[in-house]
Amino acid sequence: MSKKQTKTTILSNSIVKNLLMIIICGILLVVLALLLLNVYTRHGQNVVVPALESLQIGEANTILRAKGLHAEIVDSIYQRDAVPGAIIDQRPKAGNKVKEGRAIYLTIYAKNPQMVAVPELTDYSTRQASALLNSIGFTQLSIQEVPAEYSGLVVAVEYRGKRLTPDEKIPAGSPLTLIVTSGALADSLRIDNEYTIPPGERSEANGIQPGGDGAIDDSFF
Repeated sequence: MSKKQTKTTILSNSIVKNLLMIIICGILLVVLALLLLNVYTRHGQNVVVPALESLQIGEANTILRAKGLHAEIVDSIYQRDAVPGAIIDQRPKAGNKVKEGRAIYLTIYAKNPQMVAVPELTDYSTRQASALLNSIGFTQLSIQEVPAEYSGLVVAVEYRGKRLTPDEKIPAGSPLTLIVTSGALADSLRIDNEYTIPPGERSEANGIQPGGDGAIDDSFF
């Protein structure tokens, strides 16, 4: 058998043909996948993240759009002396390289304070109520005492002169007034119930006439 006939026989074998087709298809799929991956990831098309801190959100959006990026506000913090809407933090940080279309996550100063519900505190002790309010951000507390039978119990909580209902929401960190019993009513009731005998009546009760130099009245016997 000649070399030419041997080569023709090998190529005409269906098994060999299938294997060659599988190999060729595999190579084409790998090349196509690499090309698509390169396009999807925008290889070599990185954008440097600009510095946005202290800018207003409108200014930041303008800068980011020019670079093919966009902003997303993920958190806000209220501070009285801060400029509302100003950016205080960004992720990723300035100088990092990201792909076009990436979101830049921002934290800004809120325009209004967070509203917090004040819990029901009636009949709590002053110490317990103060600790609970401090734990939820109310640290500016004043005490106003009212007469009552018992002392040291919370009667109500006031905000700007208005008594709060249970779970009513007010701005976080606002000053509050605790209306607390003083026990003065119990003391006044105790004093009123004590009967003090005037000196003249006390002498008569002992059978001694006023001004009688201590002489005993025989009629008493």
